[in-house]
Amino acid sequence: MAEEHVIWVYAIISVLEPGLLDGLTGIGGEQVRVVTEHDVGAVIGSVDARMFGEEALQQSLAQPGELEAVARAHHHIVETVAAAQAAIPARLATVYRDETGVRDLLAERGDEFAGTLRWLSSRLELGVKVWADPSLLAGEGTAEQVDITPDGGAAAGAGTLYLRQRRAHLTAREAGHQHATRLSDEIHAMLAGLAVSACLHAAQDPRSGDDHSQMVLNGAYLVDSARAEEFSAAAVASGQEGARVEVTGPWPPYSFADGPDR
Repeated sequence: MAEEHVIWVYAIISVLEPGLLDGLTGIGGEQVRVVTEHDVGAVIGSVDARMFGEEALQQSLAQPGELEAVARAHHHIVETVAAAQAAIPARLATVYRDETGVRDLLAERGDEFAGTLRWLSSRLELGVKVWADPSLLAGEGTAEQVDITPDGGAAAGAGTLYLRQRRAHLTAREAGHQHATRLSDEIHAMLAGLAVSACLHAAQDPRSGDDHSQMVLNGAYLVDSARAEEFSAAAVASGQEGARVEVTGPWPPYSFADGPDR
């Protein structure tokens, strides 16, 4: 019995750079290729339906190890293509039964894709994350410090003093959160002014169990390639005591794949 295949879509492009896909293999070890329709193309691969069909994907992608491996292989293709020319990354697990379905997609949305590709041309995505130190968030040093030991010399009882210190601590902590929020808003507004487009993603947990910093900004910015260094320098310079700024990328424009009118 012949092996059944489905079509995995990696990205949407316009004119393919010569030789770009030579020797490039996809998530299933398949040779990646392009199908075109109405002056736009899709970077695709034929993959084993038993492994990457809809039902199989629901099971395999529920396993963190398998999901990471597939995501890395998918990203490698998208990254390779986007580094050479404007490309719209396809969402992970965009699968069609055959090439006809892909061609229908290109025919139906060709004008939209072409407009988005023009918008993305000579631009890249940069990420900016801001991590706030616990002392900034908690407002340490601003809370009223009261000695509640029996010989502390305070006139009130230990219980009253504890409650007073606790209220002061909570007030300082709230002030710290407000400070962090203002800081992230200011940095995002400044960077958005240097970018073509910007969006915010959900905050992430620290990568290390020893890192107690809290992420207060997780932004994505579409930047003209010619201004990438200027943008990165401005992002780094926006940091201050108690806040660490991390610039990531350049990335394929995952956050802006839906185009300027998203």
